[in-house]
Amino acid sequence: MTHLATPPHNRFMSARWRHVWFAIVPVLLAAFLVVPGSHDVALAAVGTPTKYVAVDPFRLVDTRTDLGVTRVNANTWRVRATGGNGVPANADAVAVSIVATEATRAGHMLVFPTGEAMPNASNLNYQPGQTYSTGAIIRLGASGQFDIYTLNPVEIVIDVTGAFVDATSATSGRFVPEPPRRLLDTRSTAPLAPGGTTTITMPTSVPTDSIAAIVTLTSASPNVPGFFTAYAERTLPNTSTLNVSAANSVRATTAIVPLLDRKLTVYSSHGGTLIVDLIGYFTGPSAPSTAEGLYVPMSPVRQLDTRDSTSLAPNESRSFLTTGGGAAVGSLAMIQNGQPGFGAVFSNGSAYPGTSSINLQDVPVIANMAVSRTSTAGVNIFSSTDAHYIFDQVGYFTSPSAPISVPVTPSTPPPRPTVPSGQCAVSSLLVPSCGAWFGASTPSRNGSYDYTAGLVEYEAVAQNTPDILHFYKNGNARFPTADEIRASERPGKQRSLLLYNWKPSTQTWRDIANGSADANIATVASSLKAYPHKLFLTIYHEPEDNVNPSAGSGMTATDYAAMYRHVVTRLRELGVTNTVFVWNPMGYYGWRQYLDDLYPGHEYVDWMCYDPYAKSDQTENLAVLTNNVRNDIGWPGFYNWATAKAPGKPIMMCEWGVDLLTNSNPAAVLAGDPAQLLSSYPMLKALVYWNNIDQVNARIDETSAKGTAYGAAYRQLANRSYFNATSPNAAP
Repeated sequence: MTHLATPPHNRFMSARWRHVWFAIVPVLLAAFLVVPGSHDVALAAVGTPTKYVAVDPFRLVDTRTDLGVTRVNANTWRVRATGGNGVPANADAVAVSIVATEATRAGHMLVFPTGEAMPNASNLNYQPGQTYSTGAIIRLGASGQFDIYTLNPVEIVIDVTGAFVDATSATSGRFVPEPPRRLLDTRSTAPLAPGGTTTITMPTSVPTDSIAAIVTLTSASPNVPGFFTAYAERTLPNTSTLNVSAANSVRATTAIVPLLDRKLTVYSSHGGTLIVDLIGYFTGPSAPSTAEGLYVPMSPVRQLDTRDSTSLAPNESRSFLTTGGGAAVGSLAMIQNGQPGFGAVFSNGSAYPGTSSINLQDVPVIANMAVSRTSTAGVNIFSSTDAHYIFDQVGYFTSPSAPISVPVTPSTPPPRPTVPSGQCAVSSLLVPSCGAWFGASTPSRNGSYDYTAGLVEYEAVAQNTPDILHFYKNGNARFPTADEIRASERPGKQRSLLLYNWKPSTQTWRDIANGSADANIATVASSLKAYPHKLFLTIYHEPEDNVNPSAGSGMTATDYAAMYRHVVTRLRELGVTNTVFVWNPMGYYGWRQYLDDLYPGHEYVDWMCYDPYAKSDQTENLAVLTNNVRNDIGWPGFYNWATAKAPGKPIMMCEWGVDLLTNSNPAAVLAGDPAQLLSSYPMLKALVYWNNIDQVNARIDETSAKGTAYGAAYRQLANRSYFNATSPNAAP
């Protein structure tokens, strides 16, 4: 075997695609994946399409009387939802209204399918002495059951208003989103009388035989404690939709409500003011049979958490991506950061519709189900006040035949947030305290490996200055170069951190460990010391491709570790103090047997690093790409291996990308939630993209329809708050 340094115009080794992640790996194309470890999370488990079936509203759960529940442990109840009260035995999900009451301590609750690991999400937050309500669509697990987790003791009441059953197409039971509109506002008419009702007729765009509607009910101040019940114009059921626990409090609940002749009725136990906003309706038997508007349930996944960066300012809108088709369904939480106010979700590219999805007035945090039509550019959230928002997606309705399209050319992206005093700092090892770095290697499209020209091409699509710029060096090359410094310190832009992949010599690892490349090391050391900032340095990346286990080859895994230690030691002895050392294997399970011997030791490694790529069709999201679990061979994924091997060390994706040549929907890979990385992979602190064509086509500037959609998804990802929380300007 000849061991040559990889030239910059041929980044990938000849065996590159022996280690492409997700390349025809059936276990990773399964619908359900559990990441083991201290945070066992069900990642983007997606069910089959379903249609809605209306049922007469009934009370399924009341923990005050032990109705419908079985204790699992001190914090968890188990509920069987199917087989009674009109809920089909084969139901995949149920539409419900949830009430939390009689809490003695603040907390949150979560409903999730029985048999799955509890996800990092929540449905409802509660405070002592108050009553809270929200709607939800609960995906069912084993034997038609779901679990209820509560952080602290609280009584739970759940009323069922419908079910979802498998369907590849349907006439009745398909969701049709409407432009959000206000149907009722008693503030401008007359409040409801105690024990009174009001009947609301749907707009003419809603067909007469529609079986249900999704509406948001909001109690508007002034009000008194009590409840509202929304139902079809028949007998008043023994259920509730919206609960108000304090005088003058403002509360909102989004719910699925059965219709009769385009009408629904709202009963008020206490009287008071009420607002009703329409979100959409479910078709009836006269509708055509199609696959549009079917509900696809998911395991909860966090798609937005502004606590990772900055809150929304008063009257600010912020966009985020969701998984799936025409309308996203999830739990929306609003966290007070300023004055009372409200939030509204709606399709990105549409004007704010003048409705609301959630209201927060007299408590620190509130949650509600939110349903919003999506566009090719995702979902917007509008805030009337300074507040933080969290959105945990639980499913989506499949796309209509003419989805909303938003031009892919974005407006000028928002500026990076300033670094508040004592927050979002950068450590001496270049670890950001908030979120993660988002960087790139930017060779030019013309194949000349002009990184300066490639940076312009990259930023034209990403609309974001990379936190890290990644370059490749060999032998006695001097770096950083003047061009690389100019690229990282452009006037009017943030400073980019520098990351170098350096191969000290073409000789064997054993030769380098024995000092044969010391002259090259000295040359590089003098250049590094001249640079005034900290930078990242990887020594001979992706060594697995070059391991020769034969004794005497000089290229065994232990030879590599000795070489790495020698180079680091020599650089330190030569006075290099501004270099953060990054150990960079591929991290591919096919060579997992070498990893322990390749690892140089904690004192020589500041960051762990690996290079995941998605090839072929893989439908999971970014969080799944992060960790290549192979349960069938006992491989926990590189992230889990690395955190067990070196607890506390930050982890970087030094290269990553999605192959546009073989992946039919690469944009979907980027549709996951970066905030989930914080909960599932808290040590992942940097992602550095490989923007090039070299055995894969990972360019974000492709002009095909698939490439354009991928570029738009990448731009949304690059500009999400999770990756823009800490400014590299704060780095030493």
